[in-house]
Formats: sequence, C-alpha cells, structure tokens
Amino acid sequence: MTSVFSPWPENAAADFGRRPLKLRHNLADSPLFSDEALIRLIEATPRKNYHVNTMPCDSNDPHLWREGDMTGLSGSEVLAAVARGALWVHLQRTQETDDAYRVLLDAAFEEIERNAPGFKSFKRSMSVLVSSPRMNVAYHADVPGQSLWQVRGRKRVWIYPARAPFLPRRAIENIVLRRASDTDLPFDASFEPHAESYLMEPGDMATWPRNSPHRVVNEDCVNVSFTTEHWTRELAAGYVADYANGLLRPWCGGRDLSRETRGPVFLAKAALASGHKFIRRFADRGTPLTVDFRVAPEAERGFTDVPPYALSK
Repeated sequence: MTSVFSPWPENAAADFGRRPLKLRHNLADSPLFSDEALIRLIEATPRKNYHVNTMPCDSNDPHLWREGDMTGLSGSEVLAAVARGALWVHLQRTQETDDAYRVLLDAAFEEIERNAPGFKSFKRSMSVLVSSPRMNVAYHADVPGQSLWQVRGRKRVWIYPARAPFLPRRAIENIVLRRASDTDLPFDASFEPHAESYLMEPGDMATWPRNSPHRVVNEDCVNVSFTTEHWTRELAAGYVADYANGLLRPWCGGRDLSRETRGPVFLAKAALASGHKFIRRFADRGTPLTVDFRVAPEAERGFTDVPPYALSK
C-alpha cells in the first residue's frame, strides 16, 4: 500500500492528539470508497452495526435526530435515497465487515505512529459515513480518540475546547457513564469565536484532542467520509478518571474532582470504576432505539415515516 498521508507539517508530530489539526491523506481515490464498494459495504453491514438517521437540515437540535431502518434495500437504493433526501448513513466497525478496511485502518495508524513518536494506539475502529447534501451532525463529544477523513464532497467541522463552558465536567462524566448521550451538551452561539473551523475537502483529515466537542455541516453535495477511533494509555486513564469522578460526584457535594491519572488516588478510582463496570455488565441491557422511518429512494425526502417501534442494539 502507498503512503496513507501526504507529508506531515512540522508541528503535527508533537501536536497530534494535543490540539486540533488538519492533515492531508491520499485515500480520496481509494477503490474502497467507490460507489461499487459502498454498495457492497451497505449490503454486507449487519443491522447491529449501522445507524441511519435524519433531522431537519436547518436545525442543530439533537432532540430532532431520528433513527431509521434500511433493512432489505439494496446498496444502490440506499445511495439513491441519500442523494435526494436528508439522510446520514453510519456504517460502524467496517474493519469487521470487510477485511480490506481493517488493512487500511492498520496502515493508517501504523503511519501515524511512525510520524508521531510516543503515540501508541489500540482498540482501533473505523466507520464509513454517507450523508445527504446540507445534512448536519449536532454538537457532541466522543469518548475515544477521533479523526474525520473526507473522501467525497465538502463539509465544515467546528471543534471546540474540551473544557467548561463548552464541555462541563458533569456532562462528560454522564456521557462516559452512559447516563446521557454524546449530544446532551449545552450549546450557545457565543461558543463560535472559540472554535477551530475547517472546511473539509476530499483528501483532508481532521483530528482533535480528547473529548473536544464538535459539530459538522455538509455543503450542498453528497458527502462520503469515514471516522476512525482509537485508544491510548493516556485516553484510557482519562476515561477511568471521568468514570470514577461521575460515580463519586453525588458523594462529594456535586463538585468537580481531580482528573489526575497518576498516584494512589487515581489507583483507587481505577478500582472503583473497574468494580462498577463489572457489576453493570450483568445488569445493563442497553437502551433500545426508537425507529420511526424507513429509507425509501422514491420518496421526496429519501424516507417514509413508519409507526415507531423499539429496536434493541
């Protein structure tokens, strides 16, 4: 395989994962993202590994985000619906569906690790996104390390500091504990001057620090992109600290606790988090999704409404 990245800027090695960055990659013309490959991938992705969503293109309200279904449709029908409608198709864990994406994922991170000394990742995953013109993704924060790779179309991404008021400590703790969704964050127009904003064109890759809130808006064109997520020892330790702090918050008067990831206090928090996760594994059956539309390439919006029903994921 040829190099995944174009030459890295001088600052990228030290800043990868530390601040927002936009790099250049060489995957925009990869056959893995041709229409033919996307059709095969859509048809091969099991129901448990995809989301298909819609919301009004002129809204940033996450409560208007809806879950749909595309079971039984051909990949070409889904692509046709995306082109004419307002849809966001999220094919998760593509490295499990087709080994070619695993090879690409590994090659990308091996190259990152060669260019960013000291960066070592594990538990990597890749998702392919196919989305309609003007579709947007509301303000949210992810837990693992994240990168966005643009393949086709154009979109703009805004990346905000991972601190209050953009990311209240209580909010990220609730997301980590799965008491809240990743979109349950306060958003205010006054945040905009503090955002790093990138216009993403084919061949662009954006990455940002741990938990940085962000939002995305497509331009007036179909977009094909993919996201990668990863963990490092530093990210995992931060996750543990937030997890334990969320458990301890009610017992500490609701105040923010240290996010330190070393020393005896952190080790005690790690034990608390581990024990809680072990117990919850036997009790947590997950929250079912409510599906209320079905992808329909012949429909004006690319989908038709259906009576709501629960779908366990």
